[in-house]
Amino acid sequence: MKRKLRFTLGKKIVVMLLVMSVILCATALLVSYRTYRERTTAFYERIGRSVSQTLASQVDPEELDRYYETGVMDERYYEIQNFILDLVEANQVQYLYVVRPHGVGVTFLFDSDMAPGENGDYYDGGYCALGTYVDLVGAFADNLELLLSGEPVAPIVQRDEGFGWLMTAMTPVLREDGSMAGYVMVDISMGEVSQEQQHFLLYTGGLLAVLTLIFLVAYLLLIRRGFIQPVQRLTAAAEAYKGGGNPAAFTALELRGDDELRTLAEAFRRMLSEIEQNNREQKELAVREQRLAGELQLANQLNLSVLPKELPRQEGRPFRVQGRIYQGREMACSFYDYFLLDRDRLCVLVGEVPGGGIPEALFTVMAQTAVKSQVSSGVSLEEAMTAANRQLHELGGGLYLNVLVGLLDGATGRFTCINAGQQDPLLMRGQDRYEWMRTLSYAPLGQSENVVYQAQELELCQGDRIFFHTRGLDEIEDGEGRPFARERLRRALNESRSGALEKQLREVGDAGGAYADRLDQVGGYALLALEYRRRDRAQAHCLVTADGTGSRKLLEFLRGQLEANDIEGRSMAVLMVVAEELFALCCRQAGGQGRFMAECAVPAGERLVVLRLKGDTGGANPLERLDGEAARHAADFILQHCDRVLAEHEAGMDTITVVKRLEALAPEERERRG
Repeated sequence: MKRKLRFTLGKKIVVMLLVMSVILCATALLVSYRTYRERTTAFYERIGRSVSQTLASQVDPEELDRYYETGVMDERYYEIQNFILDLVEANQVQYLYVVRPHGVGVTFLFDSDMAPGENGDYYDGGYCALGTYVDLVGAFADNLELLLSGEPVAPIVQRDEGFGWLMTAMTPVLREDGSMAGYVMVDISMGEVSQEQQHFLLYTGGLLAVLTLIFLVAYLLLIRRGFIQPVQRLTAAAEAYKGGGNPAAFTALELRGDDELRTLAEAFRRMLSEIEQNNREQKELAVREQRLAGELQLANQLNLSVLPKELPRQEGRPFRVQGRIYQGREMACSFYDYFLLDRDRLCVLVGEVPGGGIPEALFTVMAQTAVKSQVSSGVSLEEAMTAANRQLHELGGGLYLNVLVGLLDGATGRFTCINAGQQDPLLMRGQDRYEWMRTLSYAPLGQSENVVYQAQELELCQGDRIFFHTRGLDEIEDGEGRPFARERLRRALNESRSGALEKQLREVGDAGGAYADRLDQVGGYALLALEYRRRDRAQAHCLVTADGTGSRKLLEFLRGQLEANDIEGRSMAVLMVVAEELFALCCRQAGGQGRFMAECAVPAGERLVVLRLKGDTGGANPLERLDGEAARHAADFILQHCDRVLAEHEAGMDTITVVKRLEALAPEERERRG
């Protein structure tokens, strides 16, 4: 159904032009009228000043004083009066008079209304005869102070009830000492001036209105022919198109001229052609996406099906392992895996097959199975990787696997790994900070047949963590195209290093998603975290903060280390108190800020315990700088119950070491412990 336009483009243009024309006419009329009025007013002001100044130059101040005081008209008075009448007649002014301001009004001395009688004598012209006193009103009263002081006064325009609108120009007559003797005032009728101004306003306004109407009609006709009609034809063709139902409406459209409207019509034709082409492509793309969606779902199911199951629960297991996989909108063949070779030996895998599709997903499952089979066969890691490489090279058909395989011996903490084209992992020592591990990167499995792989070894201690990831996490980019890899990834790990493995992996994944410019551009990736937990009986360490939480953690750590070395009873109690007091002194010296590394060593075969605290105490020995009775008692207790106390400062690090020799075991105790 054709939609009826309530307010067409043509109507909008007409209204806009009318409003613009009215505004322009009103502005032009206002400016011209104001200019004309100012100029005519200024012209009559000049006439008034000229006449008043002429009369003022012919009047003697002493004569004005005499006429004011005596009120007698003499021959000189009549000469001045005749001169006034000549000025009025020659300059066509309304009134011309001389007054003496005083009090709140003026006394008339001369007035052009006074006329000679039959005998040639002057008779008084009403209330304006010599000596007539009149109170000042209106603008004259407002300027009374200036009049009394003899100052110049600007022309005054105001309405008089008897004479209408008058403009009064004034010139003072001053004595030699500068005092005022009187004022010459000229009244000019502004009635005719006002009528001239009104005639000018009406004439100019009418002329502008006629010219504006003529130009407006001509301009509207041109706009209608050159703009509105072509736009209407374009609109009709667009409505007739009806979503592709009538493309001939635009094909048959012809516009004259060589302007933007013709260019617009040509652009519409090209757009319709592109729309039809795009519709065909969209249909083909929908079919392809439907097929790819099925393949993606199948590939994701394959990836999920080979993810490892949770390890069987075992008390005191020397490691923890946790993985996480992120499946992006596009198919990504990334995976992680871990499995036990025996009770204390763990194998971990992190890998991906480049590309995305059913062949790559199937090859991922096959490659993962081949690596697990070779590693589980009992041969060395080098032999297992070499055999898996030959097997995948024969079966891959050009596909290959980027993978890092590692073996952890939970009893010794030895970690052996081979990196075949995978990203370098990150290592955290004892809850310190994550740093990049430099691994020897070999060719991916299945890419080249003749590759000899060599393993790298690493000794892990209690609390050490290794973080593995695939390329998809590194390739996340922000709005400026900067990748998430290297320092940004390391920073995200260090910010979450104190949490559990599962929480840490989740926070790293969230950090990568928050860093991405668009979440739908994030590809799939796999994460794996490994933590070594076995305590070394000979020496262990932990990282603690300089507060109450750190004190509790230190005592828990020390208790576990002593129990692992079969140290209990009074010896354990003394060492626990020594550790608590020493830690309190170090925290006080550090101002309750920073962290300390606590180490506890129990040399094999010796009845000896070495406790060491490393941190920043300002280069001072906390057992010497004692503030308060409690600190002195703590230091005395440490010195009495320890065989040796040593404070060292080197390279900005303060180390406090205490050595406690344990009592020899009784014969029955040695027999009990075997």
